[in-house]
Amino acid sequence: MIRVGVIGYGTIGQIHCRALQSVSGCELAVVADVDAGARARAQEDYGVDVVSDVEEMLQTTDVDLVDICVPTYLHEQVMVKAMEGNKHIFCEKPLARSLEEGRRLVDLSSNYAQKIGIGHVVRFTPAYVGIRQSVEGGEIGQAGVVRTFRGGSQFPVGWQDWFADVDLSGGVILDLAIHDLDFCRWLFGDVKRVYAKTSRKRTEAHLEHAMIVLRFKSGVIAHIEGSWTNLEGQFYTTIEIAGKNGLISYDSRETNPITIRTVPEQNVHVGAVAVDPYVLELQDMVQAILEDRPPLVSVADAFGTLQVALAALDSARTGQVIEL
Repeated sequence: MIRVGVIGYGTIGQIHCRALQSVSGCELAVVADVDAGARARAQEDYGVDVVSDVEEMLQTTDVDLVDICVPTYLHEQVMVKAMEGNKHIFCEKPLARSLEEGRRLVDLSSNYAQKIGIGHVVRFTPAYVGIRQSVEGGEIGQAGVVRTFRGGSQFPVGWQDWFADVDLSGGVILDLAIHDLDFCRWLFGDVKRVYAKTSRKRTEAHLEHAMIVLRFKSGVIAHIEGSWTNLEGQFYTTIEIAGKNGLISYDSRETNPITIRTVPEQNVHVGAVAVDPYVLELQDMVQAILEDRPPLVSVADAFGTLQVALAALDSARTGQVIEL
């Protein structure tokens, strides 16, 4: 039985703790958080041991897998501590806040004996897995243009409002739009050019909207949109992939979300399986340990997505096209 220690009991930490209850082959053993109130909530919710930070966890408890759910700017330092403790590691996306931090993690992990997985959860979302299978199966022919949207909800609330500080969070691009950047990389490979615009610093309101255009080395063009602009809205995602012979479209608000239109005219509706993708990604991590295989998303793969997201941030800041 894999004993799991979760670092951070904020929004994503609570999601992970809940998901772990449905993951076979493991048990939630301990939760760490610097906030005493968060520790008390974790203990009440799950009856587990609680500690203040990763150092105390490693010194006082016996865990096999460290699950990192702290704010983005803390990812590298917590992961390094977990590596010093020779633990298996699962870390929420993004890999790190900067390229320098990401490169250090790639270097440190290259010869690391234990397993490390990164939580790019869209790769485990059943509807998106189905979309990838359709594209790879040639159902719409060669893909040419992709359009995605992710948002509809209000600006996230985090510990000490860290999401609002772009130096800490990377804003809507690094925290939210990165999901679709990663999915498109998973589908279409390396990105050649990036251009982005964001509302950050253009309004004093607690809102942010970003638009990103990608040109892939394969020739595919993608338009990625991420939004934290609804005060009390419904979170949803959409994706549309146009190919030589048809169109795939998905809207998470629809009952049968995946629609495939082919030429000659034919509509095929595919319903998504209602499985929690957080359970699936954590199950993959546990199975990787038990089966002695790599997790689906490696540190090097996550670094590739981090490069694209940070290029989008640079483009939004400078107004320039960024070549990769």
